[in-house]
Amino acid sequence: MGLIESRPPNAAEWNAQVVRAPGRPSMFQTDEFAQVKARAGWTPRYLVVDGVAVTVHTRQAPGLGSVWYVPKGPSVAEPAQLEPLLAQLADLARDAGAFLLKVEPELLENPENLTALGSMGLVRAGRVQTNASTVLVDVSGTPEELLSRLPGKVRNQVRRAHKDGIEVEQAEATEESYDRMWRLWTEVVEDRGVFTRDRDYQVGLWRTFCESGLGQLFFTRFEGQDVAGAFVTVVGDVACYKDGASVRDRPVRGASQLLQYEAMVWAQGRGANVYDLCGTPHSSRVADPEDPFHGIGVFKRGFNKEVTDWVGALDLPLRPRRYQMWNRFGHRVLAKVLARGRSGATFF
Repeated sequence: MGLIESRPPNAAEWNAQVVRAPGRPSMFQTDEFAQVKARAGWTPRYLVVDGVAVTVHTRQAPGLGSVWYVPKGPSVAEPAQLEPLLAQLADLARDAGAFLLKVEPELLENPENLTALGSMGLVRAGRVQTNASTVLVDVSGTPEELLSRLPGKVRNQVRRAHKDGIEVEQAEATEESYDRMWRLWTEVVEDRGVFTRDRDYQVGLWRTFCESGLGQLFFTRFEGQDVAGAFVTVVGDVACYKDGASVRDRPVRGASQLLQYEAMVWAQGRGANVYDLCGTPHSSRVADPEDPFHGIGVFKRGFNKEVTDWVGALDLPLRPRRYQMWNRFGHRVLAKVLARGRSGATFF
């Protein structure tokens, strides 16, 4: 079928093609996410390769060439489907002056898949999106069936939160809502001492998805105050808990569990069967308190003990010498420049 470059007349049409791909649909392959990254300096390219929609983000790395990145894609169900797509993407990227093609297919991390991917010349790289390892929750059926499947401790916390008067608000897509979420978000970031995107980027992401109808902000409130917030998307039959935050100095028992349950019910009503809690430690490190995802991993594994490990980000070097320079110092230098020297910054 070959490769076709496309610019869809509207986001909905492109997203429909993304959902029809053979693998799991992802918010990171949507036109909305491409819009967000475009405002951050990336250039989106919309490709249909052998009938599979692939959203590619491209960016210049001065002195080296360009980077082509396919966030959480291409959306394939097995390595055999990836191989012909990869070859065509690599040819196009190389002709466009790229030295690196980075892909991130949601394929399970197992020896068979890793061997197959390695045979394509792919090299495992560091985590880009937070859900390289994650917890998935079955949200099919009815709200009552969903609650009955959750672990007993979570069910009790949800019911107790209701009894204690904690309320869940499905917030309107307004600047006031984004401001409320940003205040909670910055409190968490400051408490953990981690790098985050700036306000324009983060609020822009929430706004873009909420205004398109693919995203929703939720808040739990207690005694008239916001105590937790969540940003959730639904694309196809997959929901993604992209961002979350809660007050640090006065936590309210059960507020975050109730918030997640109500967000899952909302996602269920939008056609989701799977709810991705979006980011935990690798399954081999869930008990390691030094892992940066340990704390949130404990919370998320309360909904399902099983951690799903994807293969994560994979590099296909297109110009080996430039790729070596990139790995040695290029991406770190450029990340610091782009983030104005803030520690923990990323090129991506």
